[in-house]
Amino acid sequence: MTKFSLKTLFMLCSVLVIALAGCRKGESEITLDFQPQIDGETLIYGNTYAINGLNVRFDRIRFYMTDLELTINDEVQSIDDAFIVTETSDNLDLGKANRGDLTKIAFNVGVSEDLNNADPALLPTDNPLSADSPLIQHWNWTAGYKFLLIEGAVDVNNDGVFDDPAPEETMSIHCGFNSNLKRIELDTDKSIKRENVDLNLEFDVAKFFANYDLANNLFSRPDNNPEAATAVMNNVQNAFDFE
Repeated sequence: MTKFSLKTLFMLCSVLVIALAGCRKGESEITLDFQPQIDGETLIYGNTYAINGLNVRFDRIRFYMTDLELTINDEVQSIDDAFIVTETSDNLDLGKANRGDLTKIAFNVGVSEDLNNADPALLPTDNPLSADSPLIQHWNWTAGYKFLLIEGAVDVNNDGVFDDPAPEETMSIHCGFNSNLKRIELDTDKSIKRENVDLNLEFDVAKFFANYDLANNLFSRPDNNPEAATAVMNNVQNAFDFE
């Protein structure tokens, strides 16, 4: 009886080890690679691009990405971390996800209302939304976070020279407010099979300014031309795509 029990226990332990190993093999480390573009061309910060008939230079583009979800094998996997994408971001480590067929990725550009109305000083220091984060984009408790920040210059008078820091040609658009939170949902047919998987996410900055009067809307803040920020955020939903 004792021999049988020990043998049975050994077999059960072996099955458990195999099962745990199988679980580990069923997950992949997911990295999200960002590829900012201008009309299909890779965006290089500091270079000049033609947008809406004007020469434009981008120095800084930053936005929050929150409430990210991956639909794999028809099951939604939520990633609770908040991320901030900056002009120096190449990729984000999303952590582990189950292997299988990725059919959709969804995320917010901006910060959900509950967090946008909260005190960033109460968040953990390693959270990108924390008041202690070196990259925090926040006005105050009333206005909340800057969901999207775009800075650079526009040659409004077409003299071939960017006259910044003169306000007539300095571009500084800071977008926020709960009403401007945008949910991005992208269908895809990617397969997640390897141990490490890179997902390439493109966003076309030129599409931020579709049907936008750039020459007359270089500046936007909550108390100064907020309509311009709303127009940009409305365009954001059409700017993202998978490579």
